[in-house]
Amino acid sequence: MPVKLKPLWRCPKCGEQFVTKNLWHSCGKFGVTELFSKSEPHVFELFKKFSQVVRSCGPSKMIPQKTRAVFMVRMRFAACYPRKKYLQCTVVLRRSISTPRIYKTDEYSPQCFVHYFRIYSEQDLDQEVQSWLCESYEVGLQKHLLE
Repeated sequence: MPVKLKPLWRCPKCGEQFVTKNLWHSCGKFGVTELFSKSEPHVFELFKKFSQVVRSCGPSKMIPQKTRAVFMVRMRFAACYPRKKYLQCTVVLRRSISTPRIYKTDEYSPQCFVHYFRIYSEQDLDQEVQSWLCESYEVGLQKHLLE
């Protein structure tokens, strides 16, 4: 018998949606302009390219927050934190990966790993990063819960 995913919970204050009720977050509406206000102009261009790569994986919603922009389908699966000269990015995967490009990994459960990497130039948005983003997109859909 197939499992059915629960509907997303919507925060009554800010309207954002989450996979679990009352998930901690800071209510607020933020814009991309403010988010990138302390970054060099090329960092915003990198973000636009990063967003294009995410969209190539499938439809998703980009949500600007106070310190980052997140990408969501059912759950948040990728994020970008603007820095002055680069983008600090994360992807959520069901496995741990080891490569010099990943400078930090947080394990939230045996099948939930958040990997951190940096994008300094458009060349850093190569096939390897694209594959991480598309794999992360699948995690965001939560298809694995239906298996």
